[in-house]
Amino acid sequence: MISLTFHGAARSVTGSKYLLQVNNRRILVDCGLFQGRREIRQRNWEPLDFDASDIEAVIVTHAHLDHIGFVPCLVRNGFNGVIYSTPPTADMADVLLKDAGHIQEEDAEYRNRKKITRHAPALPLFTVEDAKKALTFFKPAPFGQWIELGKEIKFRYHVAGHILGAASVEIVLDDGDRKKTILFSGDVGRFGVPLIVDPAEPPEVDYLVCESTYGNRFHPPNDLFFAMANLINEAIERKSVLLMPAFAIGRTQQLTYMINVLIQQGEIPPIQVNIDSPMAVKATEIYCKYPGYHSVNTDALDDDPYVLCDKNVVLHRKRKSSKLLNKVKGPAIIISASGMLTGGRIMHHLMQRLPDPNTTLALVGFMAEGTLGRKISDGEKLVYIHKQRVEVNARVVHQSGLSAHADYLELMHWLEPFKTKPDKVYVTHGELDSSQAMLERLTDERGWNCMVPELDQTVEL
Repeated sequence: MISLTFHGAARSVTGSKYLLQVNNRRILVDCGLFQGRREIRQRNWEPLDFDASDIEAVIVTHAHLDHIGFVPCLVRNGFNGVIYSTPPTADMADVLLKDAGHIQEEDAEYRNRKKITRHAPALPLFTVEDAKKALTFFKPAPFGQWIELGKEIKFRYHVAGHILGAASVEIVLDDGDRKKTILFSGDVGRFGVPLIVDPAEPPEVDYLVCESTYGNRFHPPNDLFFAMANLINEAIERKSVLLMPAFAIGRTQQLTYMINVLIQQGEIPPIQVNIDSPMAVKATEIYCKYPGYHSVNTDALDDDPYVLCDKNVVLHRKRKSSKLLNKVKGPAIIISASGMLTGGRIMHHLMQRLPDPNTTLALVGFMAEGTLGRKISDGEKLVYIHKQRVEVNARVVHQSGLSAHADYLELMHWLEPFKTKPDKVYVTHGELDSSQAMLERLTDERGWNCMVPELDQTVEL
């Protein structure tokens, strides 16, 4: 018996968590946090629908919280197996999970101190110590190498682009009577974008679990460097503070790389770039450690570990340094996490800067339903941050072309090598309208048999 259960990323873009069962053996592909609306986030606190101690292994696709952020909770609930990831993902997880635990503790302390909690006392979902324990279970696995988990299960990683070390996962499942293959797309990256390598050609398989974050959208065909130059030059002309929320892993490095290229080419004048994220600083060092996993000239990385930041970038590690940014006048750039405005230091910058009409807020990626980023993107003029009313008087601009997710045209291009129809395609990791749009394209253009699974639905393979 072979079955697949969708415990996350079904009709939503968060909480990626797929349970595979072969006879009595169970593994997870990804173990992510639910993010967005409060009713979605609440699932992080609910009891698991499976016994964590029964899971033999977790196969992680990449180091974003919606794919690995629940790992400390899984370990705390009794998981005692192996967590596989690519080498850069393992290093990124070390930074990201500790930082996430710290933010959880810090946020709980803030809510208790300000008495703005529904529960007394407010508790972190997991702690730094939980994260440290979870990290001891990680085991790096390189791209392209088959890893056997007994005679029933083996897998290998394929390059997915997206961020450093991101992978799709090809798995062979054998229950003794039949053998089936399945590919989990992970988050598929874009083609021909700065810093990111192109996704590798996918293998043909019996079953496909395909993401659909941008299943109903396409990125505008503009020159990303040209658009970035225009954005920054406008901010300089207006003497604005350009506030750029960005994921600490991937987006921050891409933005600083592009800004430095534009300065070197004379397309923009030198401008101070403030990276206000200790995790982003550490992640940049990891990018420099793995030059073969991204597209920056490797020769440039030999001498300067901060070449992706360069001398015009100010790195803010400590909270005291972060608070000093409140006094910064434009023109200047502040890059801070989190990318979808769900927590982290960016929240304090928003409280400080959103009421100011001379602030430019650049939303440079996908904003999930229910996040503060989506609310501001949709044009709300009054938002709540840490339960405080904040007016949105800042100029809000969108730079969707910088998304690390393939749009539907790029996803269709990625899937072109398939010569044989998969037996079934499960369209996941997208809001319902996006997943449904992707399903219709695959059905109409390829004639593939597709479905959009419901959360916690189980299917037999």
